[in-house]
Amino acid sequence: MSGSSANSTNISELQTADQALCTALESHSAFASQRAAKSGNVYFLWDFARRTDAMFSSILDDAPAPDTPGTRGSVPTARPSTMNESQRQQLKSDAMLDMLISDTTGKTAMMFGGGQGQTADLGREIKDASKSVTAKIRA
Repeated sequence: MSGSSANSTNISELQTADQALCTALESHSAFASQRAAKSGNVYFLWDFARRTDAMFSSILDDAPAPDTPGTRGSVPTARPSTMNESQRQQLKSDAMLDMLISDTTGKTAMMFGGGQGQTADLGREIKDASKSVTAKIRA
């Protein structure tokens, strides 16, 4: 398998794991109300994961990410094969998701509008899906 095909396969597998994480976040009991308010830890983690999904689609299709309100200004608009280093750095965001989801210090909650020392109970499904994404990144 050529390097390009291997990279596409890895990104495809990573995108599938990221989509499972999005589904797990959507299943969280707080998601619907937080999405309606566009506020809260679960909503912001989901939004982050959805933007990452758009980046994976962009890479796999070697096309600019779709121009949607969720991706506008946060996803590179160049074809991945023509991106500069700064634009490539934006594509590495999924590794940060597990760090945010695994946080027990309350710093993530504060980032997303929660009070100091608060943590969100994201549940086992979201944590397991996040670990799956991280395992694909490291594979």
